Amino acid sequence: MAGERCGSCAHFRNDPAYLERLFPGLTSFASADASVRGDDGHCRRHDRYLAARSHCADFRPRAPGIQKMPQGPASDCPHDS
Repeated sequence: MAGERCGSCAHFRNDPAYLERLFPGLTSFASADASVRGDDGHCRRHDRYLAARSHCADFRPRAPGIQKMPQGPASDCPHDS
């Protein structure tokens, strides 16, 4: 079951740049780089912020060789219009 956790799912994003665009007020408190966040992130399938250790029936494995979602511009942020 560990391989089917959200943290290794194709729907899961947890890079700081993406999270800061998704939650615009986040930087007023600190940063998405904060250690208290750990590996938590956003599920693009369910539009939820959750722990990387969570799991659900909609798990889809990432492409081989991708361990984490890439850092960088959050151009696919669902809240950008």
